[in-house]
Amino acid sequence: MKQIDRYLLGGIVKGTGLVLLVLLALSSFIGFVGQVDDVGQGSYSTADAMVYVLLTLPLIAYQMAPIATLLGALLGLGNLAANSELVVMRAAGISPWRLTRSVVIAGVLLALLSAALGEFIAPPSEQYAKRFRTLSINNELSMGQGQSGWIRDGNVIVNIEQLFDEGRAGGIYVFRFAADRTLASISQARTAVFTDDGHWVLGDTRRTEFDDNNVSAVSEVELRQPTELSPSLLGLSVVDADSLAVRGLVGYIRYLRANDLNADQYVTTLWSRVAAALSIVIMAVLALPFVFGPLRSSGAGQRVFIGVLIGAAYFLGNRLVTNSGAVYGLDPVLTAWLPTLVLTALTLFAVSRVR
Repeated sequence: MKQIDRYLLGGIVKGTGLVLLVLLALSSFIGFVGQVDDVGQGSYSTADAMVYVLLTLPLIAYQMAPIATLLGALLGLGNLAANSELVVMRAAGISPWRLTRSVVIAGVLLALLSAALGEFIAPPSEQYAKRFRTLSINNELSMGQGQSGWIRDGNVIVNIEQLFDEGRAGGIYVFRFAADRTLASISQARTAVFTDDGHWVLGDTRRTEFDDNNVSAVSEVELRQPTELSPSLLGLSVVDADSLAVRGLVGYIRYLRANDLNADQYVTTLWSRVAAALSIVIMAVLALPFVFGPLRSSGAGQRVFIGVLIGAAYFLGNRLVTNSGAVYGLDPVLTAWLPTLVLTALTLFAVSRVR
């Protein structure tokens, strides 16, 4: 690595680190305020709320990495441009594409660090944070987690194969036990919808009831049952795409497909992880056209403002495409890659116009 590469790398990495610290501090404050209402429920204390917020920071840092990279590159390269250091580099015969190569090196390093965070630190930390908070608030519940979700509440044990969101689930098994711990009934439903009045509506249900001498089976198109289990509690016991590492996502996708379950959500998440690594590199490169153009002599505040606008547009566009893909049944790979590919095309076009 040449001196110019190290010089630009240092500026971008320092700027990105500073931005990320500010964003995490702001997120921590907002996250803690959001937990205040739950303090006092069960054994959930103020200290527990602080621990929960800290445990969620690795995933937040991973999700914020692209916009933090853009803002950090704008600050780092912007300072060099404001001090005319980039102009001196250009005057020394260093081409824009040579500078782009140095920025790409910095982007690749940040992408690798982000990937390591998202693969090895964020998933277990996020999983533990959710379980820690929910079990602190609901002391009497016990839960298990695996390929499908298990949750126990008193004499009822529920198994869920797939949770689409916090209101709909598929592949439901409800095991009810009598007071003497003998199995009283098993209900199997293809779908379940949770209502606001403390009920769930089981669709395409088959219930098997056991007594001392007989076993009876009843099939119903729709069955409405009261429940003490909230959708958020059930969601804790089911695999959350954001709480899985890439290797876990691959295994879970195979499991869903082997059981003829819809895996599109997890396929989209998997490829979004890969696309996110590329987007970090692209975000770093995207700063170059701005520092050589209209923002060369601008202050840090204006550069940050422009970076926030671009980052927000990318984030909202990504969410829009992802949600549209889920609603209209678009190819999950295309849904995951489209925002990053559009960003890449726009960045290459902007860099090609740098003189």
